[in-house]
Amino acid sequence: MCLIFVFGALAITSGVFSQDTTTLLPETRDLFVAVGSSVKIPCSDGEEKGVEWRFNSSVLVSSPVLSIQNSSLKDQGIYTCHQLNGDLIQTVSLHLGYPPSLPDVYCWSPSYPKRAICSWTLTPDPILPTHYIATYRSFSDTLSSVRQCQKWGEQDRQCAIEELEIFSSEPTLINITAINALGSTTRIWPIIFEQIVKPDPPVNVSAMVMPGRKMSVHWGPPPTWPDPAKFLLKYAVKFHWGKPEMARTLGPYESNKMILSGLVAGRTYYIQISAKDFLDDGQISDWSEPISATIPIN
Repeated sequence: MCLIFVFGALAITSGVFSQDTTTLLPETRDLFVAVGSSVKIPCSDGEEKGVEWRFNSSVLVSSPVLSIQNSSLKDQGIYTCHQLNGDLIQTVSLHLGYPPSLPDVYCWSPSYPKRAICSWTLTPDPILPTHYIATYRSFSDTLSSVRQCQKWGEQDRQCAIEELEIFSSEPTLINITAINALGSTTRIWPIIFEQIVKPDPPVNVSAMVMPGRKMSVHWGPPPTWPDPAKFLLKYAVKFHWGKPEMARTLGPYESNKMILSGLVAGRTYYIQISAKDFLDDGQISDWSEPISATIPIN
């Protein structure tokens, strides 16, 4: 258990003025505390007599020092200290959360050889506002060669590496640092780009029923894959008509079409396509969204 005494070190966030511009109300101060800690907050200089603490406007205790044992998220909110006549002495905004844990980093390259994306999670979630610094460098580079991992999309825990050193025997080091009011932590994660290749799923999947209880299946490469002509992909086809766990997988196919045969009249078949680097680097893509087609009875 951590016991925290809080005096003048609270972060001042703002001064609040009443409608009477000649009166300056006490500042609201932010206090950040780890969940499970115990905290003591003195009213003003800790020597005020005959004062009371209120929590979200409800009276808590008549004491110059507010004590909270084993704090939890329900303790989060606005605490105010008042004189017995109701005059406001002090306002504290209490924020509960966790210091950053070691980031769990996952990187993949859906746009090989042009881009890799790294994503990370923290357990437990810090809850408090947390800032992330994401950088990378080659294993043998000096610290002066560190480059920024660029923000990717709307996620604050995801970034993109735009300069891939392909076919390198040395790893690239990804450095993720998480910082909030309760502390900081850093994870250094080595990657070799050929090992993290993972295309996005194929697109524009279609199926056309053919005579003889056959089906022609077509698809296109993922649009995020920059150069399918030079960096080839191969494909797998998964289909089922009953339970999904009974699906069959066929392939790999080097082209973007194939024919299913030996199908049963009256059945509706569900089809999905996946892609993988032609040289078997990295991982297979996720499956495309299923499409369906029915073999007519006549």
